[in-house]
Amino acid sequence: MSTTAGDQRREEILDAVLRVIIDVGFTEMTVAHVARVAGVSNALVHYHFSSKPELIAAALRAASNDDKAFRDEIVKAEGTATARLDAMLCKSLPGHATDASWLLWIETWGETRRDAQIRAVMTDLNAHERDAIVRLLEEGEELGEFTCAAPADTAARMTALRDGLAIDRTLFDAHPTDKLVEQMRSAITYNLGLTQERYRALLA
Repeated sequence: MSTTAGDQRREEILDAVLRVIIDVGFTEMTVAHVARVAGVSNALVHYHFSSKPELIAAALRAASNDDKAFRDEIVKAEGTATARLDAMLCKSLPGHATDASWLLWIETWGETRRDAQIRAVMTDLNAHERDAIVRLLEEGEELGEFTCAAPADTAARMTALRDGLAIDRTLFDAHPTDKLVEQMRSAITYNLGLTQERYRALLA
């Protein structure tokens, strides 16, 4: 399906919303600010979106869909379940302290309690990630790569650690990315009862 000029403008507006959220936060964000960053008029923003809440929800859904597509691609890829689990958790770590995707989600977490539309987007995004990780854990156990008696609990622990590492990196610049990957991989091997040698063999 070809992209029309209107579709392109809409995407540019949504991209501008995400940049403004990262820059000034939800409270300070205005339609005028978004229009300025997108290089369009306020009227054009209102043509596509009737309100600021609708604008924010649409932008977050677009960003969420990108994250979900990233995970779906990993789940469907070739290779061991362990290698794909490693890719899902380690490649989603922030590459630097100003990682835009993580800054966006950290900013959004604070609004999840206050806004039902935002909470719905984030609930769906979190459930999608947990489901993807559980699928890989179940597949890996079925194939005999490792033992995982409680995939849902294991997925919750590993995503909680990954999120915590990401917060340390983006908010406090606490550790370089290679250190985050090392810590994440240590947690994966511990949770799945793998030796370092077995883990490396499954990644190959």
